[in-house]
Amino acid sequence: MYQDNRRRRNNRIGINLDEYEDGLIEALAAYTGVEKAALVREMVMRSAMDMLGVSSQQEFDAISMTEFQPIARLH
Repeated sequence: MYQDNRRRRNNRIGINLDEYEDGLIEALAAYTGVEKAALVREMVMRSAMDMLGVSSQQEFDAISMTEFQPIARLH
C-alpha cells in the first residue's frame, strides 16, 4: 500500500494542552473541517520545516533521505 513503509504514521507523540489551548485547536478543527490530530500534525510539521529553513515537503523528503550523524554522542 505504501511505496515507502517509513512514511506510515506509526510513531505517536502525546502533548498536554490546557483548556484554552484545546479550545483553540477544537475551534480551528471545526472551522477548517480537519481532524484535530491531522491539524496539529500539519502545524507541527510546518513549524519544524520553517525552523530548518525548508520551504516544501519535497525539499524535506530529499533532505530526510540522507544519512545524518549526531554531532555529540551521549555515550
